[in-house]
Amino acid sequence: MNQRETLNFSFLTKPSMRLQLFTELKGKLDKSSSEFLGGFRLKFQEAFIVGYMTSQWKTYMTYMKVVEQQAAKIEFNTMLDFKNARKPCSFGVNLHIGLM
Repeated sequence: MNQRETLNFSFLTKPSMRLQLFTELKGKLDKSSSEFLGGFRLKFQEAFIVGYMTSQWKTYMTYMKVVEQQAAKIEFNTMLDFKNARKPCSFGVNLHIGLM
């Protein structure tokens, strides 16, 4: 293996019908960098919530809702950086219309 290649280790578990937990560890063979990610996915009948946090102290959250029997999908996205307290929270909305 090349020293610059990245190794990925992932773990996914489903403790209940609606909840999934996941973790991922990425690292380079030359030990120059590594990153850890851990999060969850919570599923509802027509919606889900995904949230995770990285080893750089950044959190991400997405709430997705399907409306009118998959005629449209709306997503609310947020990102918060705990490492940089002066950086504002990012927020976004995505709207998908005409899904089949």
